[in-house]
Amino acid sequence: MRLVFAFLAVVLSQWGNAQSFPSKPVRIVVPYTPGGGTDIISRTLGAKLAEVWNQQVLVENRPGANGVIGTEIVVKSPPDGHTLVVVVGAHVVNAVLQKNMPFDAVNDVEAVSLLATSPWVIGIWPGVPAQNLRELIAYAKANPGKLRFGSSESSSRLAGEQFKQVAGVDLVHVPYKGGAQIVQDMLGGHVEVGFTSVLTYLPHYKSGKLKILAVACKSRATAMPDVPTALEAGLPGYETYVWYGMYAPKGTPAAVTSRIQQEIARLVKLPEFGERFAALGADAVASTPDEFAAFTRAEYEKFAKLVKAANIQPE
Repeated sequence: MRLVFAFLAVVLSQWGNAQSFPSKPVRIVVPYTPGGGTDIISRTLGAKLAEVWNQQVLVENRPGANGVIGTEIVVKSPPDGHTLVVVVGAHVVNAVLQKNMPFDAVNDVEAVSLLATSPWVIGIWPGVPAQNLRELIAYAKANPGKLRFGSSESSSRLAGEQFKQVAGVDLVHVPYKGGAQIVQDMLGGHVEVGFTSVLTYLPHYKSGKLKILAVACKSRATAMPDVPTALEAGLPGYETYVWYGMYAPKGTPAAVTSRIQQEIARLVKLPEFGERFAALGADAVASTPDEFAAFTRAEYEKFAKLVKAANIQPE
């Protein structure tokens, strides 16, 4: 009987926490610089959540170490739902590529919701003698180690490494601090292949200054309707994407994370959100906390296998 009462006490306590949430301003930490996709998505959600909750929702940019610095702030915050973080896939990639992480990317957070996905896009410098993905692969096989590929952060690097494995080609990796730097060097012919986002490529896709060969997802990107998927372009088995997700500190009550997620699920169905996300080349998502927790673990395991197969040593 004592166990029953103890269980009921926990349930009622969590229910009470959810009913009173938020009891003070909510902080959403964006561990990247202002103006990027993560920042735009966070501010769009934050503005609407503030209206729903009748409470301030403050978006704070804390960039550094590929998202680690800002995320660590949230991991160490009180687990009451009033401090949240919005990250991209680099959240789990960091755990695979870095030896000394200050937190466990899978076990030191509470999943709230996957927010959006957007495919990585394969583009090339016009000087490469290829008009489509099949021709790029054929040229790369005939010239191993000649082509360089740029990545904007850890997860786009692994998009390139996955391409190398699936296509059976040898490309030389060149790291960049952002997608804009990749396309700038591609325009100048300093790097021939780039793996970056729909949003980053969009102006150059429209101008025709870069060749956009494929999107790495199951269906075509709305913003680039005439660009084939990798499968359509002749590379089955190549699917990889940017994802945006929200976490809370470990120990945040399930009733609180569920309440936040339910509000997000309702908001992302609004037409204005669909339009806003589409402008970023992204599709809005609102998975449950359990679904997002399972997704996080699966992403970590996927990238861990990829890194091992590519013989990349954590640094």
